[in-house]
Amino acid sequence: MPPRKDTRRSRQRRTPEQESRELPYSARNIRFFAIGIVFILAGYFFTSRPPVDGFMSLTLAPILLGLGYCVFIPIALLVGDKKDTTQNEEPATE
Repeated sequence: MPPRKDTRRSRQRRTPEQESRELPYSARNIRFFAIGIVFILAGYFFTSRPPVDGFMSLTLAPILLGLGYCVFIPIALLVGDKKDTTQNEEPATE
């Protein structure tokens, strides 16, 4: 009986193209996302509090939901790192 070939893929080194596919999010982005989730949860919590025509359910809850959905979540997705890109560039030689 011939020896059996290993059909599992061997671990390959990542090429620069594969490494660039990683998400560019950092701890700063995760903090903004968590703050957005807290605002959204608080907004839904205050929406459910009686009385229905009170300050919390008519004024506070929509403000919290708007901040969560329209401010903090987009900031979490769009804000980049504070790294200075000019240091990574090579000096121009003529």
